[in-house]
Amino acid sequence: MDREFTKEHSAAVRGVAILLLLFYHLFHEEQTVLSMGVDYSPLSMSTLLTVSGFGNVCVAVFVFLSGYGIAKGILKQEHPDARMVYGQATARFFKLMLNFLTMYLSVNLIWWSCFDYASLYGEGKQGALCMLTDALGLSDFFGTPTLNITWWYMSLAYMLIFLIPVLTWLVKKIGYPVLILVIMLPVAVQMEEGISRYLFTAALGVCAAYGGWLEKLMRLNMHLTLQWAAGIVGFFFCILLRSNYVVSEYYLQIVDAFIALFIIWFAGVLLCMVPVLGSVLRFIGKYSMNIYLVHTFFYLILWQRYIYQFRYMGLILLALLIASLAYSVVLECLKKALGFYRLTGRIQERLEKGI
Repeated sequence: MDREFTKEHSAAVRGVAILLLLFYHLFHEEQTVLSMGVDYSPLSMSTLLTVSGFGNVCVAVFVFLSGYGIAKGILKQEHPDARMVYGQATARFFKLMLNFLTMYLSVNLIWWSCFDYASLYGEGKQGALCMLTDALGLSDFFGTPTLNITWWYMSLAYMLIFLIPVLTWLVKKIGYPVLILVIMLPVAVQMEEGISRYLFTAALGVCAAYGGWLEKLMRLNMHLTLQWAAGIVGFFFCILLRSNYVVSEYYLQIVDAFIALFIIWFAGVLLCMVPVLGSVLRFIGKYSMNIYLVHTFFYLILWQRYIYQFRYMGLILLALLIASLAYSVVLECLKKALGFYRLTGRIQERLEKGI
């Protein structure tokens, strides 16, 4: 068994997270399931809604991985100063923004005739400004109209890029008590909803990097059979825990963080070692961000009747995954052919050097 949590493990986790996301969006509303004639056997409706509702934890998984990955990079540096760290953060910010911009442009080049831009953004200079804000992934941040409601995550991702270095500095200074601080902070200070919801998760990811938690989980002195048993039982327990009304109403920001840690261990350590399954999950995870950004157009905005026409729950999920994944793969191939990554690489290098 591997002893270090690598990018390959992270990709497998992101693959699981994006599958949870797709399942959640497709089947978490009873009205949609019934109106689209979905065959959800052998599950009951209540079980389907419980399991699909659990898929909403995917955001916490992505946030945890962001906290862990960024903090791990900072902690590996011998003498990181604020200028160096925030030069890297700025480079990461612009790289993410440029990646989002390419997704936005691709969607609008392909489906431009399907959108009423004047009604959505407004006319004239006002409309152009709102459109530019959306194209840069900042619509949720400024509260302007957006082409896709799922893109709210971009504002959270941008803010985390600059908040996680602060959390890392705090953890280095005071250790794990920072978790108590981030629980209290949203109560004392008014925060943006996404940050308030996922600040604890990001902090737990930073703590995991600081304490080497994932590596310790990978080195558990427990028979593999027992690990699999614990993983499977634990997964179902997490579904039941998260579906509890009191937990979901009052404690979700804390519970989701620890469920995310569990899923990262279960997917990154156990599922990742299954030969074919691990490879498939890593491949899906490689394109998880693009899938996240584009899938709503397929299942809700433009192609809803085509996606749900497959009737059976598993086939509907597979259809949405294939459509979103194919779009993502083609887009990445075009970006590579057009020299996008050479351009972003040069920009990132200059920003990190502070030029």
